[in-house]
Amino acid sequence: MTLVRAAIVAAAMMAAGCGGSPAVPGTSSTTTPSGGKALFVRHCGACHSLAAAGAGGSVGANLDELRPSRQAVLRAVADGPGTMPPGLLTGRDAQLVARYVARVAGRSETAP
Repeated sequence: MTLVRAAIVAAAMMAAGCGGSPAVPGTSSTTTPSGGKALFVRHCGACHSLAAAGAGGSVGANLDELRPSRQAVLRAVADGPGTMPPGLLTGRDAQLVARYVARVAGRSETAP
């Protein structure tokens, strides 16, 4: 991938909200029962497909087809494979998203 193309992809991801932060301090979606889903939608859904989250992104992997384990999601979030920026989520937020994706990816029913 050329440097120019990488810059364009990175700019598009930023414009799409990849890696954004909660809109209002103190209202983190991690405090809700569906925290993993809300975090996924906010930080990952613009790039990745995941039916349970209503996400249809096409830049990143289709997680329903991939069906990654919790550990695989944690590694991807930390390392940022391909054009995915590393460190999108950390700590509890990364754990919540990893647990959510591992639980719902590839399943026909939606889950909170």
